[in-house]
Amino acid sequence: MHSGPEPAKAVGPRRRRFPVFALLAWAFFVLAVPRLVEQLNIVDVFAFPLGYFMTAQGSLLALIVVAVLSARRHDKLAARGDE
Repeated sequence: MHSGPEPAKAVGPRRRRFPVFALLAWAFFVLAVPRLVEQLNIVDVFAFPLGYFMTAQGSLLALIVVAVLSARRHDKLAARGDE
């Protein structure tokens, strides 16, 4: 006889660490970098001020890297059956 849905597996600290890192990185690049534009403009990247570069392209690139790393981590967990 089926008594209902299976109980969820306990999530260990290793499984929680990466999503917390991903959220903190997302928050930094979305919230903090735009507020630091004037301070970042002191440095030049590819002949553009760093503040301009980070708000125009750099934050987007960083978020793509975080998404790719997150997907790779999820794939590793799924391959181990730890999903």
